[in-house]
Formats: sequence, structure tokens, C-alpha cells
Amino acid sequence: MGRIIPHWYDWRMILAMTLIPVCASALISVILPSVQRFRSSEANAAMVASPAPIDGRRAYGYLKQICELGPRIAGSEANARQRKLVAEHFTKMGGKVREQPFRAEHPLTGRRVEMANLIGSWHPERLDRVLIAAHYDTRPHPDQEDDEERRKRPFLGANDCASGVALLMEIAHHLEKLETPCGVDLVLFDGEELVYGNDPDRRGEYFLGSWHFARSYAAQVERGRSKMRYRAGLLLDMVGGRDLQIKREPNSLNFAPELVREVWAVARQLDARSFRNEIGREVLDDHLPLNDAGIPAIDIIDFDYPYWHKADDLPENCSAESLADVGRVLTAWLAQQRARSRR
Repeated sequence: MGRIIPHWYDWRMILAMTLIPVCASALISVILPSVQRFRSSEANAAMVASPAPIDGRRAYGYLKQICELGPRIAGSEANARQRKLVAEHFTKMGGKVREQPFRAEHPLTGRRVEMANLIGSWHPERLDRVLIAAHYDTRPHPDQEDDEERRKRPFLGANDCASGVALLMEIAHHLEKLETPCGVDLVLFDGEELVYGNDPDRRGEYFLGSWHFARSYAAQVERGRSKMRYRAGLLLDMVGGRDLQIKREPNSLNFAPELVREVWAVARQLDARSFRNEIGREVLDDHLPLNDAGIPAIDIIDFDYPYWHKADDLPENCSAESLADVGRVLTAWLAQQRARSRR
């Protein structure tokens, strides 16, 4: 014999059985479009996350070529030769190239040092632009060495300098054909590391080139001399190490969190294993002056590179695969800007 439900419970059960489907239907009608829009957005993003055919070996070849110039300290002849090398390459790749000269005082001698940022522009007629940058001067000495004799060795800066420049040279091969609505500026900052010693014995100032670039840009915007605006800035620093681990840098998350999310989302879509989801160490770098000038900018950096400011920061401790991994993410992100502009 079945259990008999009391009469007083009957109407509540009937009401519940009637209302639950109605409420569930209403809830689904609210949630489902949002889920569909999210999935559609994800699908659109995945469709346009198409990287350029980055050649990691060619980029690595550029890295070695740069290191063959020797130490490239700001104001040195090797530094000027590197700038000329890259300027000629950018021009050959269809970029409109200009120098942005400035001066600084040498921290040891007090003498004037002539420096210059290098700017290669693709589609210069476009007012909506993206900036991809790296510094191209090397640290005067490998001052993270514990041994006094090793600190006297030449510092070639294969990863901490040449890797970013080499990757910009490789990206330049693809900018004329890359489908993006933005103009793209590849910028080399001078005077990022004209610093001798470490805190508290440091002599010299960091980020001379990026500060000059940022102040010049901010002044033009403030005075209305230019309608051009940078929608984003990507800084490359130490992106060629063998065991590359690019973590989300805290200052980048503070100043340009949406840009971090965009780049890391592309990295996930491409299964770019160099990009890690964890938060790394806070870094003071050339992206800070850019943010100060109103350019949302992030630092793409492996600050756990074991040869940072050491004599063994050499080409053999860098990797063509690492350069290719980062280049694919950056060019796919650039291509995504087309979809973002449509939305």
C-alpha cells in the first residue's frame, strides 16, 4: 500500500510543482543569453587569435648578431652600431624610422652622454596605435656576480637586452601583412641601465629613455599637438631565456589589468607555456614611465632568469623556442585588436 499524503499538504505540493518549472524557465531565460554571449565572445577571440608565422631561429640569429657587437652601454660606439643595424632592418621591413635624441649626464664622469630612442612605425597614418618596446643598452658590468673578478668581465646582455631587440626585429617581418586596425610602433629605449653598482651604492638613474619618450608623448597630448593616442603598450624584457617563465607582474596588474588579461588569454588559447598564471615579483621597469604618461602598459618579463646581470647572460643560455613563443602571443594579440574594434 502506498503512503497517503495528508490533504493539508496537497495544495503546497501542487503549487511547488507548478512554480518550480516557471521560475526555472525564467532564470534560464536570464542566464542563458549571458552564457551564450560569453561563449560567443570566447569563440570570437579564439577565431582571431591567429599568430604571425614567427621564425624563432631567425630571431635567435638576430640575438647572436647583436651580441657579437660586444657590450652596448648607452653612449658607446657599439650601442650606436646596434641602433644603426636595427634602423636599417626596420626600414627594410617597411617601417618609417626616426630617432628621438636626448642627453644625460654620465654617473661617474659627469660628462654629457648623447643617447637616442629608436622608433619604427608601421601604418603611421593611423591615430589609434599600439607600442611594443624593449631597451637596447646593456648594463655596464655584471654586478650581480659575487666574485670580484667575474664582475670585471664584459656583460653581453643576451637576454637582458638583446632578446627584446631581436624579437622586435622578427616581429617587424610581419607587420605589413598583419591584419590589425592599429598602427604599430616598435620602440627601442636607450639609457635604461646606465647605472653602476647596486643599492645603496648605486650611481646613475634608470629608465632615461622611456622617461624621455613618455614626457614627450604626454606633452604633445596635453598641448593638443597630436591626435595620435596609444591604446596599449607592451614592454619586452628578458624574453629569450631557455626555461622561460613569464608571470603576471604586479605593477602591470595594478596599472593595466585588462591588458594583462587580454595577453594571458591569448597565451592560453595558443598554449604558450612560457606564460604562467601565477603572479611574479614586482619589477621597476620601462613600463612605469609609460603608465605615468597615460599609456596602459605591461611588462612581459622573466625576472627569475638565473643569469640576470651576470657574466653568463650569453646566447647559449637563450632559446629560439622562447622567442617564438612570445612572438606568437604578441602577434596574435595584435590581430585580436580587429575584433575588439568591431565590438
